[in-house]
Amino acid sequence: MALADSVSRRQIFWLLIALIAIPTIVLASYSFTGVMDRRAAAEQRLRERYLYQAASLELGVLTRLAAEDERLRATLADLPAAALQPALSRLLETDRLLRHAWLSTDPSIPPALAATIPGRLQDLSDAAPLTFLTLDPLTPGSPYGTSTIALSRIAPACIVIYEFDPAAIDALILPELITRQFSTEQATYRLRPRVTGISTPISFDRLRQDLLQQVGEDRPLVDHPLAPPFASWRITISPTADPALSGPRTGWVLFFTALSGVGIWLMARAIAQQVALARLQTDFLSNVSHELRTPLTSIRMFIETLQSGRVKDPEKVRECLDIIAQESERLSGKIERVLSWARMEAGRRRYEFELLRPVDAVKEVLDAFRAQQLGGGAPIIVQVPPELPLIRIDRDAFGEAMLNLLSNARKYGGEHVQIRIEARADRRFVAISVADDGPGIPKNELKRIFEKFYRPKILLSESTQGSGLGLAIVRSVIEAHRGRIEVESEEGRGARFIMKFQRI
Repeated sequence: MALADSVSRRQIFWLLIALIAIPTIVLASYSFTGVMDRRAAAEQRLRERYLYQAASLELGVLTRLAAEDERLRATLADLPAAALQPALSRLLETDRLLRHAWLSTDPSIPPALAATIPGRLQDLSDAAPLTFLTLDPLTPGSPYGTSTIALSRIAPACIVIYEFDPAAIDALILPELITRQFSTEQATYRLRPRVTGISTPISFDRLRQDLLQQVGEDRPLVDHPLAPPFASWRITISPTADPALSGPRTGWVLFFTALSGVGIWLMARAIAQQVALARLQTDFLSNVSHELRTPLTSIRMFIETLQSGRVKDPEKVRECLDIIAQESERLSGKIERVLSWARMEAGRRRYEFELLRPVDAVKEVLDAFRAQQLGGGAPIIVQVPPELPLIRIDRDAFGEAMLNLLSNARKYGGEHVQIRIEARADRRFVAISVADDGPGIPKNELKRIFEKFYRPKILLSESTQGSGLGLAIVRSVIEAHRGRIEVESEEGRGARFIMKFQRI
């Protein structure tokens, strides 16, 4: 009947989880999908706006360079031919946008540039005194891939050639245009080299630069390639704020979605723990009923034997009475364990603390344990130095905890298990350990063995019976002494339980 009730409660628990969790998950999924759709729509609107801004910036850079050319031509127009070269040198020192400058008659012009100039001079006139062209990089190792060159007609027979510095354009002209055109935009604008594919030789340095660029740009929303003469450049635009996720409405949706998920997880975890506890309680009642029934059956059988008068020999009568006494004591111990646990759970157990030497406390427990075992089992090795500091303990509670550990070692390890009791002291604690070379405890169950009603699975298949309260009582006693209980074990190589008491 109890098992049927437990199964029924378990089904009701999971039904409640389903009734609460499924609508919550559906609502959270719907809200999350709505947020993601809103984000995608906002990003698309941003992308379209940023593409327009990138085109505007491209036109603004060309216009700004044309204005710079007009200023240069106005500076050089009235100079005699002999003063042009010194003037160009002074311009390079003061103008941060220029990287190199030459007169068309200068023999130091790079060969690649000199071969291109004659075919472009016909494009220059009084109406169109400026033209741009793109060449392979004049400066070896330039990260911008190509060079942007301007041909400027100062006079009919005087052509000035200069190369712009892309880094200076990125640092000077681009911020100037952005401040004037998009001053309120929450975005980062950068002028970057355009990726040219396999035409550029692969090298470790280039891979490093590409990686740094990708990390630094943080996946820009727009990566817009520019037209000639900036064919090897691109404008990247990355939003510094996420307008798709801004605003109180979206924030509250995400907050309540996350809160609902956490709430469902905590509720499912709590219900699962209650179901597991109900199952353990059912197992506990079954085990305790069996353990109580066994000695009661033996007592009743021997009493009936004596009452029937079938046993006449006084020696046999004494043996029957001895067995009845042993089973009665065994039954009393099991009942006392359950009652002790009930008092602990209700907080009604009282402790009477006194100062004892560890060697004396251990000796009392060993005497009681040997009396219970009637001299059976392998000898117990005891290493408790008499000079250890005093400990403040409840004599009966300490004996109950240690007897539980000794009984477990003998019960689960067998009559031939080797038990060792050791004690040592450090600055804070006196540690008393009970170790055995029995079957040990699986590593994945070490954290649960002190839970009430819990028994390791490796023990459930054995013939040994237990209520699952012994180690829970040990932990409760040690905690009442403001101490610690620790366990070290490896399956197949025994276990060591360490009780730590505060030293005096």
